[in-house]
Amino acid sequence: MKKIRNVIIIVLGFVLVTNTNILAHGGNITGWNNKDSKEITEYKGKYYGYHKQNEEIHYHQVEWNEEKQKWEITKTAVCYDENFNIINNIDDSDGERIKVKYNKSVDGDTAKFEVNGEIITVRFLGIDTPETVHPTKGEEPYGKEASNYTKEKLENASKIELEYDKNSSKTDKYGRPLVWVWVNDSLLQGELISNGLARTYMLKDSHKYAWILQESQEKAQKEKVGIWSKEAQRQENVIIRNIENENITNNLIGLGVVVLLLMIVILLKLRKKKKNEIENM
Repeated sequence: MKKIRNVIIIVLGFVLVTNTNILAHGGNITGWNNKDSKEITEYKGKYYGYHKQNEEIHYHQVEWNEEKQKWEITKTAVCYDENFNIINNIDDSDGERIKVKYNKSVDGDTAKFEVNGEIITVRFLGIDTPETVHPTKGEEPYGKEASNYTKEKLENASKIELEYDKNSSKTDKYGRPLVWVWVNDSLLQGELISNGLARTYMLKDSHKYAWILQESQEKAQKEKVGIWSKEAQRQENVIIRNIENENITNNLIGLGVVVLLLMIVILLKLRKKKKNEIENM
């Protein structure tokens, strides 16, 4: 009986697993819960709020969320001074770049390089490009375009350099180095996002070039470039709905298994009770 209960608990835990979102920015801006707060400043059609971090005041661009009734930071890694100029927080002291030779392009955000005679597969830090092959999503809009863009850039590059970020893990869960990729002194991640061929992914505010990627993504979204175009968004919504429907089906199957197990437990209890009653007669 205990074994059956344990199985039920495990199945229930599997069915009820939920996703959690990790917030990129830890603090609310001053006056965050008041739409008419005097602490929020309008400048050239945009709104800015400030807060203190390490005893220093800096500003963030914000938008009012009517549903949540709060001001929300739109680009968490992008900071502004009191004149609403972007604060360049890049620290060049740790900016060592490693020259490498191009070997092979895997997809839009993964490639192979030769370093000291060894071939390594690296994952581009801070971005995610659409999939060309995926077990559930299939081919996503602009997946091939992103893959071809990366391949063409790397094949025709006269200089390729990789840069680790001191505020990032050295490798991903598959053991691939996580790096910034520089092609002819241009940040490849920034180019992919600017052209609507990638979005920010697992990007921390503390990452060296986070604010550049967030600025580039906002511009691409406003211009509806690549993956942000209406058609690409429509196709992506179809893919998401299909995945959601599949998840609902799987959850229903899981719940069915739980109900079946519960019924078995109840029947076993009734059978044992009846047996005891007969023996006591």
